[in-house]
Amino acid sequence: MKIAFITTIYRAEDRKDVLKLKKEIEHAGIKDFLFFSKDQISDNRGYASGINDGIKKALKAGAEVFVIMNTDISLSEISGQLLLSGKGHFDIWGGVTKQKGGPYYGGVLDRFRMSGSLSTKKPESRYQKTDFVSGSFMCILRRVIEDIGYFDETYFMYYEEVDFCLRAKRAGYSVGIDTDLAYPHFEQSDIINPDKSKFLAKNRLRILVAYGTWKQKLYELLRTPKTILEMLFPSLMKNDRKTKSFLFNFMSLNISSVLGKFGSFILFIFLIRYFKPEDYGIYTLVWAQVLLFSPIVDLGTTAYGIVNLPKEKESRLVSLASLRLTVAFFVFAATLLASVFMFPGRVVMLGFIFLATSSIFSGMFSGTYLIFNAVKGKLYNSSLVSTMFQLILTFSLVFTVIFTGSIRAVFLVVFIMYSLYSLINLFLVRKNIPGFRFVFDPGEWFALIRKTYVYVLIGFFATLYFKIDVFLLSRFKGEQAVGIYSAGYKFFEASMFLAASYNIASTPIFAKLKDNLSSVVSKMKKDVLILLVIGFSTVFMVWFLSTSFLPIFMKGNYVLSIPVLKIVIFALPLILVNSVFLNVLYVYQKAGLVVWVFLFQALLNTILNIIFIPEYSYLASSYITVFSEVCNIIVLILLFMLLVRNKKNEHIG
Repeated sequence: MKIAFITTIYRAEDRKDVLKLKKEIEHAGIKDFLFFSKDQISDNRGYASGINDGIKKALKAGAEVFVIMNTDISLSEISGQLLLSGKGHFDIWGGVTKQKGGPYYGGVLDRFRMSGSLSTKKPESRYQKTDFVSGSFMCILRRVIEDIGYFDETYFMYYEEVDFCLRAKRAGYSVGIDTDLAYPHFEQSDIINPDKSKFLAKNRLRILVAYGTWKQKLYELLRTPKTILEMLFPSLMKNDRKTKSFLFNFMSLNISSVLGKFGSFILFIFLIRYFKPEDYGIYTLVWAQVLLFSPIVDLGTTAYGIVNLPKEKESRLVSLASLRLTVAFFVFAATLLASVFMFPGRVVMLGFIFLATSSIFSGMFSGTYLIFNAVKGKLYNSSLVSTMFQLILTFSLVFTVIFTGSIRAVFLVVFIMYSLYSLINLFLVRKNIPGFRFVFDPGEWFALIRKTYVYVLIGFFATLYFKIDVFLLSRFKGEQAVGIYSAGYKFFEASMFLAASYNIASTPIFAKLKDNLSSVVSKMKKDVLILLVIGFSTVFMVWFLSTSFLPIFMKGNYVLSIPVLKIVIFALPLILVNSVFLNVLYVYQKAGLVVWVFLFQALLNTILNIIFIPEYSYLASSYITVFSEVCNIIVLILLFMLLVRNKKNEHIG
C-alpha cells in the first residue's frame, strides 16, 4: 500500500527538516512511500494550496493513504505498522501531539463558538473519536479525498484541517485519533506567521458561519463587542497577563479621565451660564499660562520615569522624587516674584498666583505617585485618587460659581483644593515607596536632568503649540474672542483624555517590546486601528449632536462656539494616531526629534495664527488646529520610516 507524505516549506530552515523527516520515515521501515514537499517561500499561496498540490501528485502516483504533516514535527517514534493501525477504525486519523510541555489528544470544537483547540484530557480507550485531527499530522484514506475533494484554499492558513474534517463527517466518514501514535510537535507557526492570531480569528468565524447552529451564531452575535476586543488584542486569547494589565490600566485611566472630564464639563456649563465670554476668557488665559509653566515644574521627570524606570533600578525613584521637590521649591519662589511683574493690576495676576503656586506642589507629588504606579503596573491607584479629587473639586467650584459669581472666588477655591491634593499625594507617596525620604544627591540629579531636559522642551513646545492660539487671540481680538473660541475648544479638549490615558498606559509596554521591532510594529498597527475607530466615532457623534444638543447649553454669544467645535474635532483622530508614533520615538530614545517636531508645529501655529487671526478671528485658529495635526502626522510617519530603516541597517550590520 503506497503511503504519500505531504508537507510544505515556508522557510529556508524547513528544507533541513524535510531531509530529517525522510530519514525518519526510512528508519520507521516504510519502504513503499512517496514524499512531496511544496516550496512556498517564493510562491506563498497558503498552506492548503501547498498541501493540495502534493495530494494531486500523490493521487496520480496511486497513493492509498495520505499523511499531511508540518515540517516542525518528528516521526522518530512512529513505525510503519503503528502508522496504519488507525486505518481499521477511522477514515481520517491522527495521534497524540506532544507540544508546549504536554500531550494533546485530538481536536475539539467549543460548543458555543465553534473555536478549535486540542484536548488535554486523555481518552479511556486507545481509539477515540474527535471533532477534528490536528493539521500538524493527519492521515487520510484515498476514498475520502475522492469523495469530498481537496482542502479549501480560501482559508489560506489555519482551520483548513477543521473544515476538511467537518466536511468529511458530514459525508459520513469517521474522524479520530490513535493514542498509541505519538509525535513531538515543535510549534514554529508563530515564527512563520506573525499574523497567526488574525487568521485564527477570521477563519474561526468562517467555520461558525458554515457549520454552526443558529444558537451558536446568535451567541456569537451577542458576544460581538468582546470578539472585536479580542481581535484587536489577540494575546487576550492566550491569557496574556501583560496585555490584560495594559487593558486594565488603559480602561481605568479612561474611566478616571471620563469622570474627570465629565466633572470639568459640568463646571464648564456653569461657567458659561454665569460668566460672560470675556470672564471665561480670563479663566482660560490663566489656565493656559499655568499649563505653559507646568513643564518647567515637572522637569520632564514624569515622562522619563514612565518610559525608563520599568527597566531601570526602582531605587532611582527616590532620587527622582527628591529632584522634583527641590525644583518645586525654587519655582514656587520664582513664581511669587515673577507674577507681580507679569500681571500688575489685573485679575489674571491673582488667578495665576493661586493656580501656579498650588499646582506646583500638587503636580510634584501626584506625578511622583503616578510614576510609582506606572512602574508597578498599578495605574488604577492613581486613577482612583485623581477621580475622587476631580469630583470633589468640581462640586466645590460649581457651588462657588452659583453662590458667588466671582472669578476671584473660583481661583481661591482652586488654590485650596489643589493644596489639599498635594498633601494627600504626599501621604500616599510616603506610604507606598519604602524608605522614601529627601536625598540630596547633586550628582544623581544632574545625571537625571541630562536625560530629562528634552522632556521639558517637549512639554513646553507642545503646550505652546496647543495654547499659542489663545494668547494670540487675546492679543489681536480680546478676551471675548478667547472665551468664544475656548468654549468650543472645551468640548474637543474633553475628548483628549483618550490620548493622555493611551500614552501613560501603552508607553511601558512599548518600552518592554523595543528590542523586537516586529512586535513594536505589530502593536502599533493594532493601536492605530482601535484609536482611529474611537476618533472618528467621536467626530460623528459631535456632528450629530451639534445641531440638536449643544444649543441647549451654548446660549447667547456662546452659540458662536459651535462652529469652532465642528471644525477642531477633526483633529482628534489625527492626535490619537500621532500618540502612537510619539510613544515609539520616546522608547527608542528619539525624544530629541520630538522636540523639533513640536518646535516646528509651534512656529507653524504661531505664523499662521498671526497671519489669519486679524481677519478671520477664532475660526482661523480652528482650521489651523486641524491643519497642524495633518502636518504633524506626515512628519511623524516620515520619522518613523527613517527609524525603521536605521534599525534594520543596524541589524544587518
